[in-house]
Amino acid sequence: MRITPKLLITLALALVAQPANARPVAANFGSSVSERAFADFLAFSKGGSKSRANVNFTIDPQMPSVYANQIKRDTLASLRMWSNDRAPSIKMDVYAAPTQHFQFIYDYMKQVLPPSQLANGWLDEKLRRSKSESSGFYGGGAPGNSINGDDVFMAYVPNKYPINDAHWTSLVSHEYVHVVQRSLFHGSMAPMQCWVREGQANYIGWSYSGRASAASFASAWKTQIRDLDQARIYTKTQKFSKVYWQQWFLKKEFQDVSKDCEPFDNYAVGALAFQYLYGTYGHGKVESFLHNLREAVQPCGDGGPNFISACIAARDKAFTSAFGVSLHDAYPKFAQHIVSELRWAAIS
Repeated sequence: MRITPKLLITLALALVAQPANARPVAANFGSSVSERAFADFLAFSKGGSKSRANVNFTIDPQMPSVYANQIKRDTLASLRMWSNDRAPSIKMDVYAAPTQHFQFIYDYMKQVLPPSQLANGWLDEKLRRSKSESSGFYGGGAPGNSINGDDVFMAYVPNKYPINDAHWTSLVSHEYVHVVQRSLFHGSMAPMQCWVREGQANYIGWSYSGRASAASFASAWKTQIRDLDQARIYTKTQKFSKVYWQQWFLKKEFQDVSKDCEPFDNYAVGALAFQYLYGTYGHGKVESFLHNLREAVQPCGDGGPNFISACIAARDKAFTSAFGVSLHDAYPKFAQHIVSELRWAAIS
């Protein structure tokens, strides 16, 4: 081939535009980060111990077998995946019922949970919602340990709910992350910011829901981003503003995590941040971060305002030790990834 000046310029421009290790991002992914995160999750989901699980299922006879079997299957898969952080031999009691008969779960929770685990009336609120929203209210929970010391897990879904709905198929794996978190921190959730607590769970849940293929993964994540749009936390301009998302994370540092983490942005935005972490650093580094956070249990107290200053410092130390950058240095990177993923979901 004859090398002409024009060809040399073309080759030089190509080298500038493409790093030496660059490769095309598959069409089902918004970025190379999300593509690596998916591969990382698949490897994680196929690993873990296959030792016998010490789990007892108490399922309302009124729950159709299609839901009951899914809950059992997804629970056992989660136990295996997370066996390096929580041994399958640790006893766990799972309670499940149709939303229309949430009373079944309610009665058991009243019997097996200590009064401290029922504070603030969260269980009564779920019972109220199950009666007023019986055709659409679904969910689960990892409320802590029973009076016998067993981990407790619950799940509920309306009869006739679409069995393949991505929200439902992500639920068990999402809630089991909270069981693991409680196990790591000896019952305390205070070391985690709300976006950490719910974001990791949502990341794992939605990745599990979309694990069958790259196309399924893309569909699940676009569903989650549509849910974020419906939460109406931003304007169109803010949606694609890196500054807006950096400020979002900065504000969350001062959130009182002793109260409700329910606002949906904690779930979806947190999941996108964890997608960046898993896709950039891999499961091992994220696991190190969680283990490091155990040192934050004492300085974070109950996660309320009186502990904010000490807790912020302890969380940042855990993060920096795991990833080599501070939280404040990571926020712009989270923001860039979030904007990229939101654009991908909007145009694809």
